[in-house]
Amino acid sequence: MNSVIYEYFKKKIESKPKKQALGAVMNKLLRIIFSVLKNKQPFCLITSEQQVALYQSLRKKAA
Repeated sequence: MNSVIYEYFKKKIESKPKKQALGAVMNKLLRIIFSVLKNKQPFCLITSEQQVALYQSLRKKAA
């Protein structure tokens, strides 16, 4: 099982019923699959901390 997806599920299940949390996970997986197919690039698994650092570095470059 993907640890990032599982952590996302555990976070969602704290505030939502199980079926809604599963729906959110399915939606996230579909968005990942669509992005891989659209951009023709392999999926690169990064944690939320890495995502925040990447976002901040891109914002600094744009400013």
